[in-house]
Amino acid sequence: MARKTIRVEIPVKKPNEFSKLLKKISEQHTTLGNASPLANNPKVDMNDFENKRNNADQKRSDAEKLRAQSEQAMKEAQTIYGTAKGQTINTPGTLYNMVGIIRDILLVTYKDNEEELSKWGFNVVIGQAKSPKRKPKGS
Repeated sequence: MARKTIRVEIPVKKPNEFSKLLKKISEQHTTLGNASPLANNPKVDMNDFENKRNNADQKRSDAEKLRAQSEQAMKEAQTIYGTAKGQTINTPGTLYNMVGIIRDILLVTYKDNEEELSKWGFNVVIGQAKSPKRKPKGS
């Protein structure tokens, strides 16, 4: 005869499902009242369980609202920076556009001494390109 195996999962890695499970436990306990196997059980204080569940659900709700506010503020900051989707260095009035203009002014100011731009916070990379070699005729 085959052995029966039982597995009861707790969706702890899925916050929405975990919250639904907690709520369902509370509802079932309340529905059964004194007939609930959890009523007056010394291993679990259902009043404490319910208080913690409500507290966690409220904090999660608050966090979702704050996340939405945070994402909106991030989008606003990116728009001001000039790094939002669709913006380029040519988007007028953005910090990216202004930094491009500043870089160009400094390049003219420090012509032949471009390393000075590093004092302004720019990463200046100076290299030397090889002259292209001509291909011999007939190849």
